[in-house]
Amino acid sequence: MRINTLAKLAPAAFAFAAAIAAPAQAEDWNAHLDACAAAAEAQGIVTAGEYETKFVTASGGSMKRISLEFQPNAGEPIKAECKVKRGTVKELTIKV
Repeated sequence: MRINTLAKLAPAAFAFAAAIAAPAQAEDWNAHLDACAAAAEAQGIVTAGEYETKFVTASGGSMKRISLEFQPNAGEPIKAECKVKRGTVKELTIKV
């Protein structure tokens, strides 16, 4: 009977562990997105408070490649690609 009980608890334990891990991963992507936005502000590409940062895609291992759009309050969006490693923006490229 003990094995049957463990078999029933395993999916619940896995779901609980996944639920705890998910917010941490989402927070990391938000931190990378914020770092990219700060780099764009520092380079004068966008002005603080006059745009919304929109996440498009992301990939990578230790070097994260993030595609994003800066949507200004008025005008066309600016598409960019940002490379982040260990929380530091290594490269910010504007796509034409």
